[in-house]
Amino acid sequence: MRVQRRRRPERVIMIVLLVVLAIIVAIYGTLWVAQRPMHQAQKTAYSLAVSKGKLKTTTGFSQYNGEQSYYAVTGTTKKNVPVYAIINTNSKHQTTVVKQTAGISRTKALRKVWAKRNPSKVIKATLGKYDGEVVWEVTYLNKKNNLCYEVLQYSNGNQLKSILNI
Repeated sequence: MRVQRRRRPERVIMIVLLVVLAIIVAIYGTLWVAQRPMHQAQKTAYSLAVSKGKLKTTTGFSQYNGEQSYYAVTGTTKKNVPVYAIINTNSKHQTTVVKQTAGISRTKALRKVWAKRNPSKVIKATLGKYDGEVVWEVTYLNKKNNLCYEVLQYSNGNQLKSILNI
Protein backbone atom coordinates (compact mmCIF):
# COMPACT_ATOMS: atom_id res chain seq x y z
CA MET A 1 0.00 0.00 0.00
CA ARG A 2 1.27 3.37 -0.95
CA VAL A 3 1.33 6.20 1.55
CA GLN A 4 0.43 9.59 0.21
CA ARG A 5 2.86 12.35 0.93
CA ARG A 6 1.58 15.60 2.19
CA ARG A 7 2.61 18.71 0.30
CA ARG A 8 2.06 21.13 3.09
CA PRO A 9 5.25 23.20 2.78
CA GLU A 10 4.56 24.01 -0.89
CA ARG A 11 0.96 24.87 -0.13
CA VAL A 12 1.93 27.15 2.77
CA ILE A 13 4.55 28.91 0.62
CA MET A 14 1.97 29.43 -2.15
CA ILE A 15 -0.55 30.90 0.30
CA VAL A 16 2.08 33.24 1.81
CA LEU A 17 3.13 34.41 -1.66
CA LEU A 18 -0.48 35.10 -2.64
CA VAL A 19 -1.07 37.08 0.55
CA VAL A 20 2.10 39.14 -0.03
CA LEU A 21 1.05 39.78 -3.65
CA ALA A 22 -2.43 40.87 -2.50
CA ILE A 23 -0.88 43.30 0.01
CA ILE A 24 1.41 44.78 -2.65
CA VAL A 25 -1.51 45.25 -5.06
CA ALA A 26 -3.62 46.86 -2.32
CA ILE A 27 -0.84 49.32 -1.38
CA TYR A 28 -0.18 50.24 -5.01
CA GLY A 29 -3.90 50.73 -5.65
CA THR A 30 -4.29 52.92 -2.57
CA LEU A 31 -1.32 55.11 -3.58
CA TRP A 32 -2.63 55.43 -7.13
CA VAL A 33 -6.06 56.52 -5.93
CA ALA A 34 -4.52 58.98 -3.45
CA GLN A 35 -2.36 60.61 -6.15
CA ARG A 36 -5.15 60.85 -8.71
CA PRO A 37 -6.51 64.29 -7.65
CA MET A 38 -3.01 65.83 -7.84
CA HIS A 39 -2.38 64.33 -11.27
CA GLN A 40 -5.76 65.65 -12.45
CA ALA A 41 -4.95 69.12 -11.07
CA GLN A 42 -1.60 69.08 -12.86
CA LYS A 43 -3.23 68.06 -16.12
CA THR A 44 -5.81 70.85 -15.75
CA ALA A 45 -3.13 73.41 -14.88
CA TYR A 46 -1.01 72.51 -17.91
CA SER A 47 -4.04 72.76 -20.17
CA LEU A 48 -5.05 76.16 -18.75
CA ALA A 49 -1.47 77.46 -18.96
CA VAL A 50 -1.37 76.65 -22.67
CA SER A 51 -4.85 77.98 -23.47
CA LYS A 52 -5.16 81.02 -21.15
CA GLY A 53 -1.51 81.81 -20.45
CA LYS A 54 -0.38 81.21 -24.05
CA LEU A 55 2.51 79.00 -22.96
CA LYS A 56 4.22 76.88 -25.61
CA THR A 57 5.83 74.42 -23.21
CA THR A 58 5.10 73.47 -19.62
CA THR A 59 7.83 72.04 -17.42
CA GLY A 60 6.76 72.35 -13.79
CA PHE A 61 3.70 72.43 -11.56
CA SER A 62 2.94 73.34 -7.96
CA GLN A 63 -0.13 74.29 -5.97
CA TYR A 64 -0.52 77.26 -3.62
CA ASN A 65 -3.23 77.32 -0.97
CA GLY A 66 -3.51 80.73 0.68
CA GLU A 67 -6.57 82.94 0.85
CA GLN A 68 -7.39 81.38 -2.52
CA SER A 69 -5.89 78.40 -4.31
CA TYR A 70 -3.62 78.77 -7.32
CA TYR A 71 -1.79 76.50 -9.72
CA ALA A 72 1.70 77.64 -10.65
CA VAL A 73 3.04 76.37 -13.95
CA THR A 74 6.61 76.85 -15.17
CA GLY A 75 7.11 77.05 -18.91
CA THR A 76 8.03 79.14 -21.92
CA THR A 77 6.10 81.41 -24.27
CA LYS A 78 5.97 81.06 -28.03
CA LYS A 79 9.00 83.40 -28.15
CA ASN A 80 10.91 81.02 -25.80
CA VAL A 81 10.77 83.43 -22.86
CA PRO A 82 10.83 81.53 -19.50
CA VAL A 83 7.69 82.42 -17.52
CA TYR A 84 5.46 81.38 -14.67
CA ALA A 85 1.70 81.13 -15.14
CA ILE A 86 -0.27 81.58 -11.90
CA ILE A 87 -3.80 80.28 -12.40
CA ASN A 88 -6.65 80.89 -9.96
CA THR A 89 -8.48 77.62 -9.33
CA ASN A 90 -11.90 79.30 -9.26
CA SER A 91 -14.32 78.81 -12.15
CA LYS A 92 -13.00 81.79 -14.16
CA HIS A 93 -9.37 80.61 -13.99
CA GLN A 94 -7.86 84.11 -14.05
CA THR A 95 -4.28 83.66 -15.21
CA THR A 96 -1.29 85.87 -14.43
CA VAL A 97 1.84 85.32 -16.48
CA VAL A 98 5.13 86.73 -15.16
CA LYS A 99 8.60 86.48 -16.63
CA GLN A 100 11.01 84.46 -14.54
CA THR A 101 13.49 87.34 -14.78
CA ALA A 102 10.95 89.82 -13.33
CA GLY A 103 11.40 88.58 -9.78
CA ILE A 104 13.52 86.55 -7.44
CA SER A 105 14.16 82.91 -8.24
CA ARG A 106 13.01 79.98 -6.13
CA THR A 107 16.62 79.51 -5.04
CA LYS A 108 16.90 83.13 -3.83
CA ALA A 109 13.61 82.80 -1.94
CA LEU A 110 14.89 79.65 -0.24
CA ARG A 111 18.20 81.31 0.60
CA LYS A 112 16.37 84.22 2.27
CA VAL A 113 14.38 81.81 4.43
CA TRP A 114 17.49 79.75 5.26
CA ALA A 115 19.41 82.88 6.23
CA LYS A 116 16.64 84.26 8.42
CA ARG A 117 15.03 81.14 9.94
CA ASN A 118 17.52 78.27 9.47
CA PRO A 119 14.80 75.59 9.05
CA SER A 120 15.43 71.93 9.72
CA LYS A 121 13.53 70.93 6.57
CA VAL A 122 11.96 72.85 3.68
CA ILE A 123 8.73 71.18 2.62
CA LYS A 124 7.97 73.26 -0.49
CA ALA A 125 8.38 76.60 -2.19
CA THR A 126 5.61 77.61 -4.55
CA LEU A 127 4.30 80.64 -6.37
CA GLY A 128 0.86 82.08 -5.70
CA LYS A 129 -0.91 85.36 -5.12
CA TYR A 130 -1.33 87.16 -1.82
CA ASP A 131 -3.24 90.48 -1.64
CA GLY A 132 -3.15 90.66 -5.44
CA GLU A 133 0.65 90.30 -5.61
CA VAL A 134 2.67 87.39 -6.97
CA VAL A 135 4.52 85.76 -4.06
CA TRP A 136 6.76 82.88 -3.12
CA GLU A 137 5.39 80.82 -0.25
CA VAL A 138 8.02 78.75 1.51
CA THR A 139 6.72 76.04 3.84
CA TYR A 140 9.20 74.53 6.28
CA LEU A 141 9.75 72.85 9.62
CA ASN A 142 11.75 74.73 12.24
CA LYS A 143 14.22 73.15 14.67
CA LYS A 144 11.33 72.16 16.98
CA ASN A 145 9.56 70.44 14.03
CA ASN A 146 6.79 73.04 14.02
CA LEU A 147 5.25 73.98 10.68
CA CYS A 148 6.08 77.51 9.48
CA TYR A 149 5.34 79.67 6.42
CA GLU A 150 7.16 82.63 4.88
CA VAL A 151 5.47 84.66 2.16
CA LEU A 152 7.94 86.68 0.08
CA GLN A 153 7.17 89.26 -2.59
CA TYR A 154 8.12 87.84 -5.99
CA SER A 155 9.34 91.16 -7.40
CA ASN A 156 11.93 91.95 -4.71
CA GLY A 157 11.93 89.22 -2.04
CA ASN A 158 10.53 91.40 0.77
CA GLN A 159 8.71 89.45 3.48
CA LEU A 160 4.96 90.02 3.39
CA LYS A 161 3.83 87.47 5.94
CA SER A 162 5.31 85.02 8.39
CA ILE A 163 3.48 82.29 10.25
CA LEU A 164 5.57 80.46 12.84
CA ASN A 165 5.12 77.43 15.09
CA ILE A 166 1.86 75.95 13.89
